[in-house]
Amino acid sequence: MFHSMFSRLFSILLLIILLVVFIGAGFSIITIRNNTIASRMESLLVQAREIAFLASRAEDSTLSDYLGIDTPTETYLQWKATTVYEDFGAYILIVDRNGRVKDNMSTAIQNNPDAVENLTASDITDALNEVLTGKEIETRITNAAKGTVFTVAVPWVQDGNVLGAVFIHTSAQIIEAAYRGITWQIVGGFSIAALLAAVCAFLYTRSIVKPLTVITRAAENMSRGKFGARAAITGVNEVRQLAGAFNIMADKLAQVEENRREFVANVSHELRSPVTSIHGFVEGMLDGTIPPQERDKYLQVVSDETNRLKKLIADLLELSRMEKGVVELNITNYDINETIRRVIIGRMGEIDQRGINLQLDFQYEPCMVRADQDRIAQVVYNLVDNALKFINDQGNLTISTALVHDKVSVAVRNDGAPILPEDRPHIFDRFYKADKAHTVGKGSGTGLGLSICQRIMQQHGQTIRLLPEETGVAFAFTLEPAGRMMSLGEGSDQREKDAAERE
Repeated sequence: MFHSMFSRLFSILLLIILLVVFIGAGFSIITIRNNTIASRMESLLVQAREIAFLASRAEDSTLSDYLGIDTPTETYLQWKATTVYEDFGAYILIVDRNGRVKDNMSTAIQNNPDAVENLTASDITDALNEVLTGKEIETRITNAAKGTVFTVAVPWVQDGNVLGAVFIHTSAQIIEAAYRGITWQIVGGFSIAALLAAVCAFLYTRSIVKPLTVITRAAENMSRGKFGARAAITGVNEVRQLAGAFNIMADKLAQVEENRREFVANVSHELRSPVTSIHGFVEGMLDGTIPPQERDKYLQVVSDETNRLKKLIADLLELSRMEKGVVELNITNYDINETIRRVIIGRMGEIDQRGINLQLDFQYEPCMVRADQDRIAQVVYNLVDNALKFINDQGNLTISTALVHDKVSVAVRNDGAPILPEDRPHIFDRFYKADKAHTVGKGSGTGLGLSICQRIMQQHGQTIRLLPEETGVAFAFTLEPAGRMMSLGEGSDQREKDAAERE
């Protein structure tokens, strides 16, 4: 029942509301009850004092029978005693020092027996003896048989002498009746407030939980491979932020899934082509379709396809290891110009055979950098290999190094066919082959060279980019300068500042 987030959150809020209501209502009732009782007792005490004052002014000769009083004072005294009885349902006793007593015992027993059932002769005697000494009594007895009772007794004085006493005794029901109506009003008011608060808590809880439920369902759909699910950005600010972050994550996961599918499709296609070619030629040689005198020719084709397949698998494994962070860099200080020369020496045979015009433009000699020499050599090799694939015979190939700001920039340029504008954003995508990105020429690579270059530069914390050339194609990547190059860079910056100051 309380397993859902909505039920648990709503139950907690409802419990808090009920606790606040109960505590608030209880505190209010107790406070009003105490204040009301205190006020009623004070009023009863004032009434007793007024009766005592009237008794002190009455004539002794008429005290024994005040029901037949004709004097104004005694008439008013009779009216006051009757009023107090009607308001409080109290037993009223008036006594003087001579022992003459006037009370309303018979009326009190008949109409309000609870007021006198707990009253004993000893209680009255003790109270009167104390009052006749000039003291006022205001007591509350809570352990009486019929419940709580209240008693007040005051002396009545004439010319400074205590002539008698007024004794008033009533039950708590009469005193407490005044606040019971207010109590029900308080209970009703707090009940309505609790109901409204519960409705608000319900709506508030639903406003929080509903967007979370949508996010949960969307996450469940994504776990089933449905990456189109999105969460509505509604609710409180934190939930809106969560929904926005979830949608961003969903977009990225959808892109990853799309890239994964495209990657699998591309890998399948790239593997299918050489495998199909190898299978076809081998079958042709086995069933005699290819004559024996031509087998060497087709065996060479099979060998080339096998090497291409091996390179594709090696590149895939290399890229996978880089993306997983398995490959660790061996950072050293070395001369990048020397690395470029070694790469070029390995391709000089093709360069000379095709009559390509090679130009090396090094701003500093040596050009010291801080990087993994083998990995950067791989980047240079891939860029040079890519340039040679898409350059015409007798074309131009330029490789340059320069200190730009605080980085060493290595650029590889050729005057081959330019890359189309719509293809430029995808040039570093996996399996985006050069024959798709160029208007002429056809490469025979795996389509992973530039992706591997980009990953290597990301590992170094550097950048590689396609330069906006109007003719030909140019790639440039940055490296961290080291040793002498750093001092040259500092000197270059100082020379620029001096020149600016002179201007």
